[in-house]
Amino acid sequence: MPHHSIVADVGGTNTRVAIALDGQVAPDSIQKFANAGHESLTEILTAYRKDHDVVKFEQVAVAIAGPVRDGQGCLTNLDWTIDCASLTRATGAPDAHVLNDLQAQAHAVGSLAPASVEDIQTGQNASPEAAHLVVGIGTGFNSAVAYQAPGGTLVPPAESGHATLPVSTADQFAFAEYLRSRFGHAAIEDALSGRGLGHCHDWFCHQVGHPIGAKSAQVFAAAAAGDQMAKDSINLFSCILGTVLGDLALTTLPFGGIYLVGGMSRAITPWLGQTGFEAAWQDKGRFGPFLDQFPIRLVTDDYAALTGCASFLEKLRVAH
Repeated sequence: MPHHSIVADVGGTNTRVAIALDGQVAPDSIQKFANAGHESLTEILTAYRKDHDVVKFEQVAVAIAGPVRDGQGCLTNLDWTIDCASLTRATGAPDAHVLNDLQAQAHAVGSLAPASVEDIQTGQNASPEAAHLVVGIGTGFNSAVAYQAPGGTLVPPAESGHATLPVSTADQFAFAEYLRSRFGHAAIEDALSGRGLGHCHDWFCHQVGHPIGAKSAQVFAAAAAGDQMAKDSINLFSCILGTVLGDLALTTLPFGGIYLVGGMSRAITPWLGQTGFEAAWQDKGRFGPFLDQFPIRLVTDDYAALTGCASFLEKLRVAH
């Protein structure tokens, strides 16, 4: 008999739910729910379970876009609190887990189809035991590093997007001061996120007295049409990304690769070769060449968090 689990990926706007069979997501089981039409995740999972009431679920894992501690998490952009007890009540699965969405993405890396991963920088080959780092750039910013430990894959949670924005140039310092004046703190995700690209553009507009408020899609469209201020905004974003990725690489040593996920990761990747990204990435003094060892890759799988939840549960089941 196959082992049945429920896995879910809960974002600020939508929730995806699926069934995993022996650690593999069943593609035809994936359903998407609009959060606005439901009062809680429990309501969504209860409805999903009723549609699949012939199946007995033994495990459930949910990835959420927000901080998680001791089996309980709160979504950053939605007033939902999720805990293991409520997951068990909704699904009937006695073994319940709550993960941060980047933790789930990190658990997915070894199970992704080759077609859903694109090379940005090739790096060097590494052993299967090497750590890998997942960096999410979308509505916000976060990262998670996966370590291969004797007891299995260890992925500590993080909220790195709220760390202070590092700056390397006078322009970046002035930009950080602009962010601080607007928001009280210049955080990484104030620059590296969907709204972050808009903030980069706002800063250039602010200097010349132009109206602010362009969205990231508008900035990309303007840059594609040749607008210099939009191109400068993309360059600022890309240089900061290079700096932050380099810092994260040196603090985690992910010889297994750095994996970029999220909508903004996909949107910015085609532009990186036209910007100062690589120079900023390698701007680490005598350790600049050291960074050549780390592959950088783009993940294009929309369901990677579901895959990661399924992989996490299967590894846990096999280990016990």
